[in-house]
Amino acid sequence: MKFGLLGMAVLAAALPLAAYQAKPPKVGPKEQEALMQVQTAAQAGNFKGELTAITNVLENFVDTKFKPQLLDMAMDAAYRTNDPVQVATWYERTIASDPNDIVARVIMAEMTAAQIRENDLDKADNIKKVDDLAHKALDLIQSGGTPPAAVPAASADEYKKELAGRAWTAMALASSVDKKYADAIADYKKGLDVFPNSIVMARLTKAYVDNKQYDDAIATADKTLAMADASPQVKTYVQAQKDLATKMKGPH
Repeated sequence: MKFGLLGMAVLAAALPLAAYQAKPPKVGPKEQEALMQVQTAAQAGNFKGELTAITNVLENFVDTKFKPQLLDMAMDAAYRTNDPVQVATWYERTIASDPNDIVARVIMAEMTAAQIRENDLDKADNIKKVDDLAHKALDLIQSGGTPPAAVPAASADEYKKELAGRAWTAMALASSVDKKYADAIADYKKGLDVFPNSIVMARLTKAYVDNKQYDDAIATADKTLAMADASPQVKTYVQAQKDLATKMKGPH
């Protein structure tokens, strides 16, 4: 089973909340209705509506047994609205509830990495922030920290592999902005070791081009183009990187 890549989707968004636990707690009709509003918005891809519905549950049913799942879903929904302020707000709420929440740290690392620009005055601070968040998440994964709440228990180990891959990728993205392409390549590879996917392969291809490793870029592009999960958009991007590497390499 494949989960969302790089914060694009979490399996939980398409599952009934009752599926998160082998023996889901009984809830009253009003809480059940509020939870259904969360599920309906999540399944429709209405991320702002999902956040509103989650807020409604947390504010009106403060003792809800689904709080860990709802907070992880909120982190994912906030990320997919591409709103750094929302992500930061839900990150603080999630970590306050559970300092060992892995999902929150990975998504915060991803959002921070995505916002870094080469000429930012706070670039160094944000790169360090990504590194700290990602490494803490990796430490928690290795030490058996709080399992991701927003997935069924039977799928938690595989989802942890995805989270580890996303953590390494966030650090690689930050290194790329800092033009530390060798570091980025190393981190992309570590991410691919635990969770292979075409999107990260595409980014690895570009990192090779940026680092003037044109033969590696071409070889990685060929592997990516042959991957079953490579979308047309990924293939177009990778082909462009391969063409650039071939041009920069010059004649044999």
